[in-house]
Amino acid sequence: MRATVIDHIGGAYESDSPSHRGFGAGYAGVVQTTEGRAFVKAVSADGHADSLGFLRQEMSVLSAIPATLFPTLRLCVDSEDGAALVLDPIDGEHPGSPWTVGQLDAIAAAMAELAAAAAPISLPDASEAVVPRYTRWQDIARDEAMLHGLPLAIRARLPALLEIERELAATIAGDSVMHNDLRADNILLHDGTAHLLDWPHALRAAPWADLPVLLPSIESGGGPRCEAAWQIFRRHGAPSPEALLPIAVGFASFLWHGQSLPEIPEIPGLRRFQRDQARAALRWISTML
Repeated sequence: MRATVIDHIGGAYESDSPSHRGFGAGYAGVVQTTEGRAFVKAVSADGHADSLGFLRQEMSVLSAIPATLFPTLRLCVDSEDGAALVLDPIDGEHPGSPWTVGQLDAIAAAMAELAAAAAPISLPDASEAVVPRYTRWQDIARDEAMLHGLPLAIRARLPALLEIERELAATIAGDSVMHNDLRADNILLHDGTAHLLDWPHALRAAPWADLPVLLPSIESGGGPRCEAAWQIFRRHGAPSPEALLPIAVGFASFLWHGQSLPEIPEIPGLRRFQRDQARAALRWISTML
């Protein structure tokens, strides 16, 4: 696979710069040769099975969604040795550190493009794919440890959360493209434009379905609170928070349930990341109940 990638870029291998953001268990980084460079993602056949499956899934997604939504696709390699994806590199920076209004405006513009993009029928339907993962309040209610750890304001509103949870499938259904994993490490900013990266989980969903999923990661990463950030996205066409409340409630249940699970050795730090986001998501939904 290495030889195939280098042959595609041209010239001889000089160096590579792996990314240290995100939670993938494979390789991701910029490869430099004597004739050019490219962004490469790769997982070997004997590597982390889920990461290999996600990479192959991403190849399928990128072949189906509009090419304007992601960096230029150059090569897909899929063999008995594993899989590799080669894209044009982007000279940009991840948002945050600190978060600014300009960064949020750029991301909102990119998400407006997602909302307007017709999703191919080959993408999984969010109303089917997300519901089992984002309807965890019943599980939480039956687990003393998870229930005990919740903020008191959330525990007191558990019956309301269980009711709202039932509305998730109808709320998230639609025909727009949903990235389904938007956060700072999957976004690069260059010249005022936000480029959305890492597409294995894309779905066919309601417009702006990504927004309730994105905002807790912004708040937990030192950015504005979810309700304040939402106002910036409304200037770009996002609906009211109440319109997508079942998604926010469902995602909070996913985070709180996920952070309680055992660590995944190949993906260190994931549970802490989920826990930090869960605190932000739970605080936010408590203001809307």
